[in-house]
Amino acid sequence: MKKTFLSGLALLALLATPLARAWTYNDGDLLLIFRESGQNDIEFDLGSVSNLLGHANGYTTPITGWDASLVTSKFGTDLTGASVILLATTSKTSASPIAWLSSDDPNVNAYRDSLSDWTTSLYGIINAIGNKPVVPVPITPTETNAYSINPANKAAYDYLVSGGTAAGANAIPQLGGNVKFTVEQIIPGQLDFWAIQPTNTANVPDTLVGTFTIATNGTLTFIAGSRQSTISAVTRIGNVSAIQFTTTVGNTYSVAYTNKLGGITAAWPVAAGTLIGDGNTDTIYHTNSGAAEFYRINTQ
Repeated sequence: MKKTFLSGLALLALLATPLARAWTYNDGDLLLIFRESGQNDIEFDLGSVSNLLGHANGYTTPITGWDASLVTSKFGTDLTGASVILLATTSKTSASPIAWLSSDDPNVNAYRDSLSDWTTSLYGIINAIGNKPVVPVPITPTETNAYSINPANKAAYDYLVSGGTAAGANAIPQLGGNVKFTVEQIIPGQLDFWAIQPTNTANVPDTLVGTFTIATNGTLTFIAGSRQSTISAVTRIGNVSAIQFTTTVGNTYSVAYTNKLGGITAAWPVAAGTLIGDGNTDTIYHTNSGAAEFYRINTQ
């Protein structure tokens, strides 16, 4: 009887012990998620997103801290056709709330909600993805920052963003319909990485933090800063040239010019006036003396 009583106490103690997590998630952690139809979601916590912020344009680094073999063991050594997503969020009480999302190029109104809506949707979903998973769903006992989760599991990315419904599954690529652009990229490919702030102010654009590229073997690389702009056409009427070029939402553009090629392009004069990108092909006008000129676009 005594032995049985002790066993019962041990069982009660076990049941009262909180389930251990394979990772310790904090607001601001960057989550990396792989998904493919008919397979488990593979999820990683890569630590603070701040590691990718504040770098000079062109800064390049491989994304480490995750085990690509855990993904290829589920999806195959060639990841072609699988989807990849990266996302993070500040605390909902942050003085400057921001969500970071991999995505296609959004338009200037792609995500512009009130703070309450931002808290319910973006923060609520990303925070849930980070906090929901508990054992027994870690990939292996030795993986401290990874999960392999059946998409039907209430802790899985697919379930959380779809609301667990078949109809909601159609909205998974747009984070369950909470954003107006696709947050995942089919491998291989390129993902823009956006910082999105809740605002109702039309003059506050989203910000492109950088770009991720991913290869079929899972090699993931980050390049900080804006994408290079491409001049698509130059037309001229009188002494006014119209320079058409590709833009990225939120970047600031100006035109540099010269009438003599050679030398250091960074030393070219920069015309007065700037333009804020909207994701379309836009135009900057430059008045000159009538001599032939060459142009390049500066991006900030």
